[in-house]
Amino acid sequence: MTLLFNNWVLISFSLTAISSIYWPFIPGWEPLLAAIGTGVICVVILGCRSVIGIALAVVLILTHSQLLSAQKHTLFQFGSNITINAHVDSFFKPVGDAFQGDITVTEINHQPIFYLFQPKIRLTSPIILTPNQSGIFHVSVKPMFGHLNDVGFDKETYAISEKIVAKASVYRDSAWSITTKTTLRNWWYQEVLHIAQGSDKQGLILALLFGERSRLTPDQWQQLRNSGLSHLVAISGLHIGIAFGLGFLIGSVFSRLSPLWLWAPWLLGAAVAIGYAWLAGFTLPTQRAVIMCITNVVLLMTSVRVGTLGRLNITLAVVLLVYPFAAYSSSLWLSFFAVSAVIYLASWTQHYAHTWQKLFLIQIGVTLFMVPVTGYFFHGVSVTSVLFNLVFIPWFSYVIVPLGFLLLLALVCGGWGANYVWQCLDWAFAPLLHALQWSEGSWINFSREWTLTVLFVLIAFISTLLIRKRWAACMTVLVLSHLWSSQPRFDWRVEVLDVGHGLAVLIRQNDKVLVYDTGSGWDTGSMANSVIKPLVAYYGETLDAMIVSHTDNDHAGGRYDIEPIISHRHQWASQRLSGYRPCIRGESWWWESLSFEVLWPPKQVQRAYNQHSCVIMVRDIYHRHSILLTGDVNAVGEWLLARGQDNLNAEVMLVPHHGSGTSSTAQLIDKVSPTWAIASLAKGNLWHLPSSAVVKRYTQHGAHWLDTGDSGQISVIFHGNDTRIERKRSNDNQPWYRQMLRNGVE
Repeated sequence: MTLLFNNWVLISFSLTAISSIYWPFIPGWEPLLAAIGTGVICVVILGCRSVIGIALAVVLILTHSQLLSAQKHTLFQFGSNITINAHVDSFFKPVGDAFQGDITVTEINHQPIFYLFQPKIRLTSPIILTPNQSGIFHVSVKPMFGHLNDVGFDKETYAISEKIVAKASVYRDSAWSITTKTTLRNWWYQEVLHIAQGSDKQGLILALLFGERSRLTPDQWQQLRNSGLSHLVAISGLHIGIAFGLGFLIGSVFSRLSPLWLWAPWLLGAAVAIGYAWLAGFTLPTQRAVIMCITNVVLLMTSVRVGTLGRLNITLAVVLLVYPFAAYSSSLWLSFFAVSAVIYLASWTQHYAHTWQKLFLIQIGVTLFMVPVTGYFFHGVSVTSVLFNLVFIPWFSYVIVPLGFLLLLALVCGGWGANYVWQCLDWAFAPLLHALQWSEGSWINFSREWTLTVLFVLIAFISTLLIRKRWAACMTVLVLSHLWSSQPRFDWRVEVLDVGHGLAVLIRQNDKVLVYDTGSGWDTGSMANSVIKPLVAYYGETLDAMIVSHTDNDHAGGRYDIEPIISHRHQWASQRLSGYRPCIRGESWWWESLSFEVLWPPKQVQRAYNQHSCVIMVRDIYHRHSILLTGDVNAVGEWLLARGQDNLNAEVMLVPHHGSGTSSTAQLIDKVSPTWAIASLAKGNLWHLPSSAVVKRYTQHGAHWLDTGDSGQISVIFHGNDTRIERKRSNDNQPWYRQMLRNGVE
């Protein structure tokens, strides 16, 4: 009975903490104190001990969320233009012509901040910074705004998991002061950076030893993902486990020398694991991995009698006790499920006599077990991950990581033999780089249906360990049937994606997708690669056609990543581009069952700017739906367009030029008479878009205004004669942390 109660306390605590990611608001300090008092009364006076776990989780989440809110208030109470003293928490990585990383603010306008209220922020700096540096900067502070689409990186959830409350940029024309504190870690980093200079393995060794991954090339990242080996260069549970194993092995030698060294394997293993985490900068993922490791070491050293599930319950509860927002990060779940698989498979393979058989089966089992987890978080899996992991996890564990530690030891011993060790390490990486070349095409994207299917297969498997197999199977069949039968029905739909300051629109029909503009591109990527292509794969559809309104980067920066997928017959542009058909007034075509009529510009040009934007009317003539695609057409183009066209009425209109005052003339709005006006823009942008006058102009003409800055991805769904609008962000489903980060209120 006591065991059952303890498990319930742990499970209820963990589930309550995890559920906070969906809480719509966080009450203030007064309700928090009331909750603490109520919990004490229930437990001490009324004897309701079963709510201990829930009460503790609620108090913990409320306390930490209020601290984050107080940190943000402390930062913004001085205004957005401030001078800060801060110490650097992470390596800064190049972003365009600047560098970006995390800092903790200790003073604002020369006023010290109490430790608990010191905010952690994401800083953009014109100079590169390294951990253990501190400085004085004149910065502009802004709330943390992120993009929100059906798939893609969620900056706001990541920020809260890392306790980042805002972002700031250093004024380039301002003076700054940097103080560098020399530490062993910084010295090691500079020495390894120097000794690996010019090597194509430099990024790999820096990532492996220091958690500094910005020097990995885009091609290396792509190959690591395709092979399923990206986890090997992100210091996490696997690496902490390897470090513990090395320490344990060395400690085992000492334990045989004297009974006084009986605990040497465990203590030295824990020490080496903590040392590796320190080497990685004590990032939150490494801290969580160390906590998992130390928790299990304590359980083993104290001979606590607990089963596999009990040990996992304790481990998860301890991590959430120390880091209540750890559940917001996918890295926790990847590590936790991997550890769970290892523990379960280790007990399942006990009857095998040979160690190599156990290790082989555990490796195969863990890789297969992680397929649905990886598919859920990354919407795809590597089909070669089993083979690659089977070879390179042991290779990293027994060769590369020990050589890395040996290199550091050689450097700290005066450099004796360091070049020789580096040469061995360089050779050790060679098989990896050679094998990665064969990973091309190994990554398979999962659609939404298959992602949910494999996830529930995993849940069903876990359920068989907790409840009767018959009930677990029935539950899984019922859930999957509901998911597959409840897919949204539509004749066609339009997705206005949240790509910041830019435009990317998907028109979907019959499992095909037409792209109108691609959003921006940059040196190492594009919105096409990070949002459009993953989103199309997530929908289980294919890219079939593309229209480029004009060739400014914020509209066409990703076209080079889309062009290889699409036939030249299905590409249109107002600029003379090789392989593109003209998108000029008078041109029209059918795509699936939709009619496309080009209204502007009158002719093709050598370089298409805003005024040459390709304006298209898309019509569903069977159900009388229509949408006007406008690009960045300016006021002159709008005036000529309105004067030369009789039938411009459209149910939905994309607001030209992101809601700028240079477009959206009253004449065009009056002639189109839209029910919905949708603008693609970045929240808190430099140009203060949308213009309030433009928004007022649309609303005065009876249109409902929506923009991606406030609504995230906006979906316009046409089914029969009905039109429905869905927003990724809406007033009734905004979790508390998004409100706190974006608006500063709960």
